[in-house]
Amino acid sequence: MKTLKNKYLPVHDRFVWAELILMLLWTFLMCVYIAPGSFTAELRIMLQNPLLLFLNIMPPAVLLLVLYFVTANSFISGGVTNLIFGLLSYVNLLKIDGRDDPFVPADITLLREALTATGEYRLDMHYGIVAILLLSTVVLLALGIVIGRGKRPRTLVRIGGALLSLAVFFGCFFTLYRDRELYASFPVSNEYNITTVFNELGFNYCFLYNTELYSVDKPEGYSQSDIEKFIDEFEPTAPETDERPQVIYIMCEAFSDLNADDAFAYTEEDSPLSGYFKVIESPNSISGKLVVPNFGAGTANTEFDVIGEMQTNMISRTSNSALRSFHKNTPSVAYVMRSLGYGTLFMHPGESWFYNRDSAMSFLGFEDKIFAEAFGETPNLDTAFLETLKSEISSRTSDGEKLFTYATTIQNHQAYNYTKYPTVDISPVKTNVELSAEAQEYLSVYSYGIECSSNMLFELTEYLNALDEPYVLVFFGDHLPNLGPDYLSYRELGLDIGKNETPEQVLDSCSVPYIIWGNDAYLKGDSMADRAEKLDLPEDGRISACFLSSAVMELLGYDGCDAYTSFMCELRRELPVIKSGIVCRADGEITDSPTPQEQELINKLHCWQYYRMMTEKTS
Repeated sequence: MKTLKNKYLPVHDRFVWAELILMLLWTFLMCVYIAPGSFTAELRIMLQNPLLLFLNIMPPAVLLLVLYFVTANSFISGGVTNLIFGLLSYVNLLKIDGRDDPFVPADITLLREALTATGEYRLDMHYGIVAILLLSTVVLLALGIVIGRGKRPRTLVRIGGALLSLAVFFGCFFTLYRDRELYASFPVSNEYNITTVFNELGFNYCFLYNTELYSVDKPEGYSQSDIEKFIDEFEPTAPETDERPQVIYIMCEAFSDLNADDAFAYTEEDSPLSGYFKVIESPNSISGKLVVPNFGAGTANTEFDVIGEMQTNMISRTSNSALRSFHKNTPSVAYVMRSLGYGTLFMHPGESWFYNRDSAMSFLGFEDKIFAEAFGETPNLDTAFLETLKSEISSRTSDGEKLFTYATTIQNHQAYNYTKYPTVDISPVKTNVELSAEAQEYLSVYSYGIECSSNMLFELTEYLNALDEPYVLVFFGDHLPNLGPDYLSYRELGLDIGKNETPEQVLDSCSVPYIIWGNDAYLKGDSMADRAEKLDLPEDGRISACFLSSAVMELLGYDGCDAYTSFMCELRRELPVIKSGIVCRADGEITDSPTPQEQELINKLHCWQYYRMMTEKTS
């Protein structure tokens, strides 16, 4: 071996940089090959964009150089670099196979949960890829041992080279890898499918870009022991009643009562909201306004607030997608219902990857999920949604099973152009104010969609009321519609939506209707108002979205079964609305200056939410 080393050393030293370049190229190609997308397509995209190529090559290049300057052994450095980046790419492949969700830095902290979860999936372990990765690593490491290291550079050169490599990397990390405009500038075939983005822009680049994108900020003064002591103050109690109604939540895309405003020239009978009016005026329902996280978008954030009983706006200063902010089983109303013997079903007539729903809804406790493929050829119509919903609840409850269903519609998803309904003759919206052609188009198309949703709601209540089994329906919007640039349609209607100059205007821009309705078999001669009297809802019924599920649980008598839900019921009575520094008190007063006592309650909510997202286990 010594003879071989001595014989090789001169050549080895002369060509060490060529060796490093070849090993870097091999590692990079391995990463591209392991990625679940097309090898040739991804490589072609990068070759057409040198900056994207650089962003994917630089991370393994830096590790390779640092290791070389430390060891002076190019093959050992290449073997270790190949193994590390190959394994990261392999984990990404398995995670996409299992959940259609790429591997992001936050997943590293959940290794134990990930190892446990692997037993829940029948994964293709891609043994061929494992063999190539391990074989190439072993060969490189063996060459490093047999050939040995080359001429060790001077200490100053080694230290300087390693530090310079790291300095270049961190300089790029805090600039290029965090540049959202740069990330958005790279063309992808589907920007909303995060798996597609990773496959086309490269795992190495996307992994680093996501380092802090979906972080969860620790509240100031947070103490795990303190929050656990606070949790212990809430003693679980058995349900107040043995009655177990079927429970359905429907979050209706961009549903609002905008058409009821005085700016519109409708009567209740000819309004697009006529079905909605029939439902809220029925003694079977109560209604109010839900303050949601966003205006004009953010459907999944409202899902998180309602299902998780938490607030998107408390997750992080940088996160804008709640369903990507947690990577483990996370306590939710679905888990509360499961503890009470309910099956759980999530329905959405859209793609499973959109907003990471397939993975996120599993983490939030939904055992069964159905997406676009179950809704036929017209998944964007509420009629198709209604028929699928009725079919699912009928078949799943026929044997006496109790079911908690959460369904999200997409009938009224933007954009609101006439081309949205090519086979429908859209009637002009009726208003008492003059509109521009652009606003007229937005409002007419939106109003048609609202009419479909309103009629769907009324038809569903009629269907459920004809059943002998008790049902409770919770129907609500996810956000107000975006009706043109700079709130165009709202401005022409003379509304304050979007002005956000006062706390009241901020809340109004994020308020949508909600309805809690029960069929006759559930109410048994009572009115819903009688049943809901114990909830102590504000006079105008306005509450934050995070309080909706605790109110429903209290109505059903389930609130004492879960400590967090009990806390949310108490907090709702003190501060029915909490939103980004703005609160609405029980007497209806709105302020952006909470008292110290109110701020303490908000801090407890924030700390408990952090505990739920980062620490608490589900069973």
